[in-house]
Amino acid sequence: MSSHALAELSGITAPTLSDEHALAALTIAAAGAIGLTPHGPPITRAGPQGIAVGLLGHGGHVVLHARPTSGACLVDVVTPNQLPPARAIEVIARRLGVAVPA
Repeated sequence: MSSHALAELSGITAPTLSDEHALAALTIAAAGAIGLTPHGPPITRAGPQGIAVGLLGHGGHVVLHARPTSGACLVDVVTPNQLPPARAIEVIARRLGVAVPA
């Protein structure tokens, strides 16, 4: 059984949200926190509104949509097991230096 969580984190500096390598590392850390085994390395794509990073795994995923100009990051997590996806969001928020929205 899988679980799903979605959160929008805000108040993040533009340089932090512009670093594709750091964002990719965040998805790896979050995947580790929920026991998600990746299919491969994170995929990053930069576009006019920001950066999207996706890490696909066996039974789930971690996806970030970073918008540097607005200081926000949309986080989408599906876990492959009973571990709550909120754990991955907590890891990402902590590393971005912001609180998880209530």
